Amino acid sequence: MKKNFQQRCPEMVALLRHSEDSIFFKDMDGRFVLVSEAKARRSEVNWLDMIGRTDFDFLPTEEAKKCRDDEIFIMETGVSLVDKEEELTRANGTKSWISASKFPWKDANGETIGVIGISRDISKHKKLENHILRMLSIATHDMRSPIVSIALTIKLLAKGRFGEVSGSVKQTLTDVYNRTMRLEKIVGDYLTKSSVMSCGEIGKKELLDLRADIIDPILGEFSQEIMKGDIRIDNHLGGIPGDKIIVSANKNWLAIVYRNLLSNAIRYTQQGGMIAYGFEDKGKTYHLNVYNSGKPIPPEKKNLIFEMFESDNGSGIGLPVSRELVRRHGGDLWCEESPDGHPNFIFSLPKE
Repeated sequence: MKKNFQQRCPEMVALLRHSEDSIFFKDMDGRFVLVSEAKARRSEVNWLDMIGRTDFDFLPTEEAKKCRDDEIFIMETGVSLVDKEEELTRANGTKSWISASKFPWKDANGETIGVIGISRDISKHKKLENHILRMLSIATHDMRSPIVSIALTIKLLAKGRFGEVSGSVKQTLTDVYNRTMRLEKIVGDYLTKSSVMSCGEIGKKELLDLRADIIDPILGEFSQEIMKGDIRIDNHLGGIPGDKIIVSANKNWLAIVYRNLLSNAIRYTQQGGMIAYGFEDKGKTYHLNVYNSGKPIPPEKKNLIFEMFESDNGSGIGLPVSRELVRRHGGDLWCEESPDGHPNFIFSLPKE
């Protein structure tokens, strides 16, 4: 087989031999057909010894099952998995973090015959990222109390507790108080996000009415920004009988996802533009989306926006946190360009 493949595709053989990335080709049953030498080395075997075997021969059962579930989803739906971060147990028992991408493997007739995957070790990057998140969590925790104290003092000043103030001064103090409380909310949001990313466990799930429990309250939080920007909200859920979409999720985590997506949509939608949110039943999963009529995202940035601290106009943690929360629910989050060329963020949630 090796000699035949070398003759037919010497370039691929060179890639599999010299790349430091773990590369594999699997058939429909999850058996390795081809692997890179780097992948075999990390599994502490010769590459020939991996052919015909599966992840269950090299990984703990639970980790192997997760990999298999991902690959079955890819083969059934044709949807690729891009840059999924996951922790794996190596053959020697050590833990390492990888960033994995997997795609349908198709033959010349376009029929799916398996899965192609490529991953790289990001353990050092993950260690640095976690250190930054811990520092961010500590900093935001320590900042929150002084900010609240300042805000309450300003409120007392505005009420005349320390002496009479004129109407114009009172108005200024009220404005400063509102801005300070907005700052406190931002700091609290950072604290929540950094804490969530440091937590390995998914919170308690419950059955939620997507509109009543999540979307409508969050739109209410942004009502002033929506009015100021003269933004039109296109409600795709209106066509659903009874206007009820019931999903199983952690309420706080799902709210963080929608809050980030809607906040970004408001930020990047031009004056008088439109934001839309929608729902689609995909059989085993639900697809939920948040669209905005802002400028398209350059192709070279579509993956970078999900990297920690890579944002040009924000904190750079909103989208990475949102994707991680969705993935911990068993789904994924990605960005597509809508038919009219505008950003459309879609995430999947499994039915339960």
